[in-house]
Amino acid sequence: MKKEKPVFLTIYTVLFFLYVFAPLIIIFIFAFNAGEGYNLPLKGLTFNWFEEFFSDSIALNSIKNSLIIAMISATISTLLGTGLTIGIIKGIARFRAFFITVLMLPVLMPSLTIGIAALVFFRTINIPLGIPIVILSHVSISISYVFLIMMGRVEGYCMDVQEAAVDLGAGWFASLRDVVLPAIFPAILAGWLFSFMISWNEFIVTYFLIGTEVTLPIYIFSQLRFGISPKVNVIALLITMFTIVIIITTGLIRKIYIRINARLTL
Repeated sequence: MKKEKPVFLTIYTVLFFLYVFAPLIIIFIFAFNAGEGYNLPLKGLTFNWFEEFFSDSIALNSIKNSLIIAMISATISTLLGTGLTIGIIKGIARFRAFFITVLMLPVLMPSLTIGIAALVFFRTINIPLGIPIVILSHVSISISYVFLIMMGRVEGYCMDVQEAAVDLGAGWFASLRDVVLPAIFPAILAGWLFSFMISWNEFIVTYFLIGTEVTLPIYIFSQLRFGISPKVNVIALLITMFTIVIIITTGLIRKIYIRINARLTL
């Protein structure tokens, strides 16, 4: 006999998703509002706010800077974090707990503390503020998240497989490329995406170190200082669509990876 699901669980689920997504839905609706306020009913539908946003050179420059910073810092964090994870988990026996604890500090420390410390450090050694030091600071934060993501994957991977590949004639770099990297690729991809989103959304550390440049979070903050501009709704809509595209792309890459592995194991 098929048991009926409790009604309150269905109600709870619906209310939960309404609570989470209702603000986004409201923002999406008002992104097309002809008026500047947030009052219902709408004064009409328009694409003027989209045109105004894409004609704003500062806004477009902020998106460009955010993409540059996020992509470079995510790539560096992933490369360094992958090597660091393999080295600590598989190569270091003594003081492993100490190194792991140190790597957890950027995850647990407030962004305000990291931002102030980075600002004092770079000012002390007379390095000018700007995008390069923002990238370095984002790497110092993101690398810890990459390590956390990679650690579980690397701990469950047996490095004897690589040694066996070397014994069978593969070079050391070839064994890494053809044996180790395909096995840990999902974790590498997850670490890169996580680092990208952390850098893309980072505000406090970036605010301290960006100097005269501007990123998207800082641009949004500047818009909110003098009231909620309708362009903020457009930005929220575009960022959400961008995030959805990343999620779909990640899912497609995962399916391709599974199919390739299935063919190789046949």
